[in-house]
Amino acid sequence: MNYSISSDQLTHPLLKPIFQEVNQYFNNTGIQFFVIGAAARDIYMQLFDRESKARLTYDLDLAVAINDWNQFEIVEKGLLSLGSFKKDPDNKQRFIYKDQFSLDIVPFGSIMNHDSKISWPPDDSIEMSVVGFSEVEEATIKVELDNEISIKIATIDGVFYLKIIAWADRNLSGNRDAEDIGFIMKKYLDLHESRASQYYHEVYAEPFSRITGGSVLLAKDIANLINGNLTAKSKFVNIISSQLELEEDSKLINQILETHSELKYDEVHTSLQNLIKELEK
Repeated sequence: MNYSISSDQLTHPLLKPIFQEVNQYFNNTGIQFFVIGAAARDIYMQLFDRESKARLTYDLDLAVAINDWNQFEIVEKGLLSLGSFKKDPDNKQRFIYKDQFSLDIVPFGSIMNHDSKISWPPDDSIEMSVVGFSEVEEATIKVELDNEISIKIATIDGVFYLKIIAWADRNLSGNRDAEDIGFIMKKYLDLHESRASQYYHEVYAEPFSRITGGSVLLAKDIANLINGNLTAKSKFVNIISSQLELEEDSKLINQILETHSELKYDEVHTSLQNLIKELEK
């Protein structure tokens, strides 16, 4: 099923021209990509929850299927040749669009090493886990922007999964991933309440809150998303389990609470427990 969105609904006026340029480039080269991160989250919310207020962002994250680092270098040169992009000297994956907007290219696919990571040349000092990206790509939805530009975006459960993986890699540099994790957990029941009756006793188990109920549905969707990829499943469960063991000292829980002051420790802890219970079945 295809969905449509107007550029007026996007969180930044530069998103449409960026999509136009990268879409044309990747279509011409036959390279597959899909939208992840905050942009995917916000587009999804605009499609399915118009009342939700998106956070203004100045960055776009694209997952791009890359065979090897030689092909990544070709992509890098190709984007720079468009004239609107320049490289960020401090971030290997980042391009700057017209000095105002960041574009992060996250390579996945055959470029991954044996443990589903990418290691940036020349010294491999920067590593990033891209486990589960192929599964998230398979579940993407196609969105028509102004009936002109066709893009694939990660579903909201896919965004959540990738945010957990990203949080494990970069939580020392800030709490933005935890903020997004908390946001999706808060909104999940609103997005999927029509399905809640199928799992009534699980979703509305006491002590019930919107976040604990939503986490039951989110857990089922993530289990379905990464079903068959034992590495992706194990990575996700291990990240959350290790944080649950820390209880009140959990950095993930504390960062969620810092960025969502209305939430309580117990409901966040229970919600994370719900996530791994489903995956451990």
